[in-house]
Amino acid sequence: MSDTDDNEILAQKVRTFFKTIPWKKILTFMFFVLLSCIFWMMQVYRQKYEGTLAIPVKYVNVPDSIVFENELPDVVYARIKDDGATLFRYYLTKRNDSLAVDVRDIIKTSQEKIIQGRNFEQLIRSKLFVTSELISYSPTRMSYTYALLRSKKLSVIYNGKVNLEAGYMLDGDLTTVPDSVMVYGSRAALGTLFYAYTVPDTLEHVKSKKSIKVKMNPIPGVKYVPDEVELNVPVDEFTLKKVEVPIECINLPNNLDIKFFPSSVTIPFYVGLKRFDNITSDNFRITVDYNDIKDLNDLNDMSIPVRITESPDYIRTQIPVPAEVEFVLEQR
Repeated sequence: MSDTDDNEILAQKVRTFFKTIPWKKILTFMFFVLLSCIFWMMQVYRQKYEGTLAIPVKYVNVPDSIVFENELPDVVYARIKDDGATLFRYYLTKRNDSLAVDVRDIIKTSQEKIIQGRNFEQLIRSKLFVTSELISYSPTRMSYTYALLRSKKLSVIYNGKVNLEAGYMLDGDLTTVPDSVMVYGSRAALGTLFYAYTVPDTLEHVKSKKSIKVKMNPIPGVKYVPDEVELNVPVDEFTLKKVEVPIECINLPNNLDIKFFPSSVTIPFYVGLKRFDNITSDNFRITVDYNDIKDLNDLNDMSIPVRITESPDYIRTQIPVPAEVEFVLEQR
């Protein structure tokens, strides 16, 4: 017998089997099962059940000049009773997100600085559906006892490192916005603070201008306003440039003249491409101090190192060429 004949026989048996099944009875049975499930679900939704809701607490209008003596709760747990359908709605949807507590209003209107009893219960009920029964809640009170803080304005210092990619350099100073923050704390705590430092941080492989948010370094009992700043990192690709700058002698007596050989030196330096055309020899100053010369043994033919006393702060200077020059002193 061939495979084709076997397949036909198998197909015939399957068709015969399905013809013998009482489909009408099965479909009737399934209909009543489905109907029973619907009635059961309706019954479940009508019955009363208990459940616990976790309601987040959001504190608004908190004065910067106070610190709370007790830790304030972030969540209020409410035990409620309602039908199954309503409880299902609680777990599927957020009802107005969080419980907003206006701290400034509490401080102004209440002498005890405590929310409890009926006031606290009404605050919780505002987050519940009208049909829900509030059985209990935890915590049962909120204490807003606080202490007044002293304030001090401090300059911000970035407490970190910036590692640049090869071929790049800082195109100026690191700056923060704002450049200073208000610091609140006790007199003893503020007495030890002279600058406001950010959290330790390291920026790696920087090759373009960056602006990032940096948190202030936390100190127990001290509060920063704001508690983060924006750090601006100016970066530019650099190249080598050279300028020729004449040598000056400072503190030279009026009865003397001095001649340098050579009379000028070349200063090589690295500068960002954006500022390349803006840098000239006028941005530099090369000096020799006569007070260094007069201490030499031979004043007729000597050499002395030159110093770069003025240069832009956004470049990286190299050793002048030449680094030492000869000089001759003459009487006027």
